[in-house]
Amino acid sequence: MNSYFRTLLLLTLFLISSDLYAQKKNNFEWLAGTWKIATPNGSVVEQWKSLNDSTLAGKSYFVKSTGDTIPQETIELRLRKGQWVYVPTVNGQNNNQPTIFSVTFTGREEFISTNPAHDFPQRIAYRRIKNQLFASIEGTRKGKYAKQNFDFLLE
Repeated sequence: MNSYFRTLLLLTLFLISSDLYAQKKNNFEWLAGTWKIATPNGSVVEQWKSLNDSTLAGKSYFVKSTGDTIPQETIELRLRKGQWVYVPTVNGQNNNQPTIFSVTFTGREEFISTNPAHDFPQRIAYRRIKNQLFASIEGTRKGKYAKQNFDFLLE
């Protein structure tokens, strides 16, 4: 094997191993913080904190203009058996049991998670741009495509 191909092979192996390492470490620190959407009736709030190098915990709730707080869901973004999963538990849905979405794409400050077997949504995406967090849920609902966007600001 000549030196060109040996160098190419070593570089390829290095890039593959670096990519695998990057997928396993917690590269979701950008999500940590309190994110808010102001509405005429109050605010939608989503809070994230890093628990360790393999788990982030999130929760979302609605704060009425009267000050009353209504919990919406709890969320975990965790690394289990080498795979990142997004696990929401929505109050009043699915018998209050968690639903597991596999993280199928990660970028610098974004990720996509999917669960094709879930009724709705089948896809959940997050992307941070500076002090904004763009989240969306989408998929088929009652035979029709639906998408809902959540445009948060860092508090």
